[in-house]
Amino acid sequence: MSKTVLLTGANGFIAITILRKLLERGHIVVGTIRSESKTTFLRERFASAVEEGQLLFAVVQDITAPGAFDDVLKAYEFDAVLHTSSPFRYDITDIDEELLKPAVQGTTGILDSVHRVAPSVKRVVVTSSFASVVDRARGAWPGKVYTEANWNPITHEEGLKDVGSGYYASKTLAERAAWDFVEEKKPSFTLTTLCPPMVYGPPEQEVPSLKKLNTSNLDIYDIFNGTSDPRYGVWIWIDVRDLAEAHVLAMDSAVAANQRYLVSQGNFSPQMIVDYIWKHYPERAAAKGIKRYTPGKYYPEEGVYAVDTSKSVRELGMKYTSFEEMLGDSLKRFEELEAEGK
Repeated sequence: MSKTVLLTGANGFIAITILRKLLERGHIVVGTIRSESKTTFLRERFASAVEEGQLLFAVVQDITAPGAFDDVLKAYEFDAVLHTSSPFRYDITDIDEELLKPAVQGTTGILDSVHRVAPSVKRVVVTSSFASVVDRARGAWPGKVYTEANWNPITHEEGLKDVGSGYYASKTLAERAAWDFVEEKKPSFTLTTLCPPMVYGPPEQEVPSLKKLNTSNLDIYDIFNGTSDPRYGVWIWIDVRDLAEAHVLAMDSAVAANQRYLVSQGNFSPQMIVDYIWKHYPERAAAKGIKRYTPGKYYPEEGVYAVDTSKSVRELGMKYTSFEEMLGDSLKRFEELEAEGK
């Protein structure tokens, strides 16, 4: 059955893939963006949906402003809200004011608006992050298997240390605030949170230039282009198309009510990107001067943490794309963008 869905941050890397899947399933979507100019690419990309009135847009300039989503939520009778957008700033100088508070306000703000003005909404799905699950202080933590029961123990105070800590704290505090809201207000909607790690996969969003790819895809493209060493950090990943599917499944699934899901295909190493490029693009690898680094050696001797995502498979019916398939599709897309002069 077709639903009317509010999708926040509709022009983002993850959101645009969700948008495509919602439209393919026949849902009516109202996408929020920060400015009208951000709709141009989307109007072209999904022209027939726009023409048929299946895809509409609403400008929400500042998602942290009190009641930011009130007007759009009052304008339509929504069945579900998929909240993918989070406050975004470069050059952060005040971690509390520019990162922590906006992250919490951006999440609780939309929940509050739904609670007050959109009684028709039955399910809200919030894109959280593995950052709210992982204990960063433990590093690679060999032998550890993370599940939905794990929470990043970072405190507000620890989040003020540096921007990296601030990012992890912002994701953790925002998700905790969402669950606290549901517990305290007992709204008529149910909440589902999804906690993805590194999100890779072919970019469907507007890419004005390859230098302006989303951060995770730049990690792959910079190796493919010979402009950077592999960047190590998080040891697990998910394909953006699988994450988009998880949002749609979480929206529709009765069992997902008030549940948290860790969504990931499993472990990966940036060395796998290097090995794949040398195997499938040897001439390019040589021409770009891509080093081979440590072929076939993916993880530190002592090992790294793993994840148990069986809950997402069992309850949502998730099927995860392999790292090889994702890389093949992503590199193909990068080649197309290069051919377009991006």
